[in-house]
Amino acid sequence: MPADNTPTVSVLVPVYNTERYLSQCMDALCSQSLHDLEIIAINDGSTDSSLEILKGYAERDTRIRIIDKPNSGYGASLNRGILEARGTYIGISEPDDYPSRSLFKRLSDAAERHHCDLVKCNYYEHFEDHETVCHNLQGHPYGKVFDPADRPSIIRTVPAIWTALYRREWLLDEGIWFRETPGASFQDAAFVMKAWFAAKRCLLIRKPLLHYRMDNPGSSSRTTDKVFVVCDELAESLAFLRRYPERYPLFVPWFHYDKWSKYRWNYERIDSSCHAQFMQRVFDEFTDAMRCGELDIDIFDDISLLQLDELLQKGPLGFASDHPLTY
Repeated sequence: MPADNTPTVSVLVPVYNTERYLSQCMDALCSQSLHDLEIIAINDGSTDSSLEILKGYAERDTRIRIIDKPNSGYGASLNRGILEARGTYIGISEPDDYPSRSLFKRLSDAAERHHCDLVKCNYYEHFEDHETVCHNLQGHPYGKVFDPADRPSIIRTVPAIWTALYRREWLLDEGIWFRETPGASFQDAAFVMKAWFAAKRCLLIRKPLLHYRMDNPGSSSRTTDKVFVVCDELAESLAFLRRYPERYPLFVPWFHYDKWSKYRWNYERIDSSCHAQFMQRVFDEFTDAMRCGELDIDIFDDISLLQLDELLQKGPLGFASDHPLTY
């Protein structure tokens, strides 16, 4: 670490009961080809052996700092890490994922060379017996600096907060924080949206450098909890965008298109008993967007456009009745 105690990168690791995979993540962080980093592990009141595992790593590697706090949720943990970080850039590593050895070196070299606010790469979807490459950034410019306002469809990529570096001073200046809602529910959505809205200098790296663990996503049960959390995340994103009147009209049509996709995903995860109530909010929001002239139907794919028209014609109750599981 440099004499001024400012590492190039601060990696935030939000930890809550992840003993099964934590060692693999910490091993990957400690063996990064970029040695000039600090690893801030935020233990969010774990009740398993996660804290003991972290302490063992901290005894062997002085770059590791542990913040041990009562449980307050994912967003609060990451905000605490951003506040206490000393690095020029902020990275995030989920404890059940693991970075390739060169991830933070590749991203920080690009960020420093091009004076970027945000640098991002693709990733692997990691299964127990195989991996597949997710070309999350495909269709957008690789290897050259761009302003997201010139490529506003970039906001429709998967949030993937753990495949990026964010310049810490820029995050603080722009007021880009995580929402501190309980648990770990979609806080990445608003954070990444705000980052794309505010960033002026971004660079994308084609190579996948993060291994994102897939925990059998098809097995999750439908829930009646947190039906509107994703709505609240996106409402905060839109309020943030309004602070940039010159960028607002460039992003807002793509924001609504992306919102339709996120709401469709949320519809699938909630119990059918909540569908009509949820679609009432969707109906109200899209009706308002149409009234304000913020929808651009030309950028919607044909299926989404047909579904939206169906909702507006049949209303929330009729739409939910015709779509018991998904749409």
